[in-house]
Formats: sequence, C-alpha cells, structure tokens
Amino acid sequence: MFHEIEDIEQEKIRLLHRPTASDAPPVLCTFDVTTDNPVEEYGMRLRSVLNAALDLAVSASFDDGDLPIDTLPDWFAAASDDASASISDFARRGIEHYSAAVKGGAWDLQEWLSQFDPDSEFRGWAWWDSTHTGEDRVRIWVDTWGESFFACDEFRWVAYAAGANEVTGPILVDIADWVAETAS
Repeated sequence: MFHEIEDIEQEKIRLLHRPTASDAPPVLCTFDVTTDNPVEEYGMRLRSVLNAALDLAVSASFDDGDLPIDTLPDWFAAASDDASASISDFARRGIEHYSAAVKGGAWDLQEWLSQFDPDSEFRGWAWWDSTHTGEDRVRIWVDTWGESFFACDEFRWVAYAAGANEVTGPILVDIADWVAETAS
C-alpha cells in the first residue's frame, strides 16, 4: 500500500485531533498497550515520534541517503542506538520488553525511518486514533485498509520504545467499536 502525500497529511491531522465517525473506514485494527507511565505522557511521546516521521514522509527525499533526524525526540534517537548511554529509563524498559516479545534487537534509526517512505509498500498501517482503556492501558487504532495481517514491527518498535510494557494485537474490529469507545 502506497501512502500518498495527501493521506499522510490527513494522518498527521489525526495525530493531533480525533477524527470524526463520518471519516472512518468500515474497519480498523487495534493494538492494546500497557505502560507504567501516565497514559497521557505515553501518548505524547508516541505521537511526537510519529509526527516527526510523518513530517519527513511529506518533506524529505528518501533517495538521498540518510534522512535528517534533528526533529525526532532525542530519547527516540538514543533508543535506536545500541551504544547510547543516554537512553531514558522508560525507553530502556520498553526496548527490553520489545526484545522479549519480538525476539529482536533495537531498530536502526534510518531503517525505521525508511518505513515511512511514501513510495514504499512496507508500512501497512496509518495512524487513526488512541483511547485510554484503563489507568495504565492505551488502545491504538490504525487503518490497515481492511487487512488483518500486515507489516507492523516498526509500529511495535515505537510503541515499546515510548514506554510500553506490552503491546498486543493487531485485532481487526468494526468501526462501531471505535465509535462506541470514543463516545464513552
């Protein structure tokens, strides 16, 4: 699935503002996240990384070698550098949980950013929304164009690096589930 620039710009808007039900696709996928951090703080960290990546998607050339990383939060860049001594505690714990769940190490930062290349078919999801489902739980809603199976390790990486203890999903759900959860 190619991500058109216009679609990425809409995704950026959804990072900042809850979309309306009239804009919703018929189905979404969810990821349930548990964290030891305040859910608002967790959500702000996650959104800050995705916002920077989406900014690059609409403005940078993915053909010119390394992408600029100066707009990414420092904690995220450090999390992607195995040798960094400046990894924050929440990111360090998240990386440990990611490694245990996915059986892999840290993502290389440039490799992770390359997943946001609009001309790439690797990223099989687009941000839709997030909701709080408990004191330490966040539900992330993504648009997968109706697919229940899609590449999402780059999503898992950022979710864990932002401070997740556990990330479950994806689970394909009817849009009515999102509407009901946002109405409560």
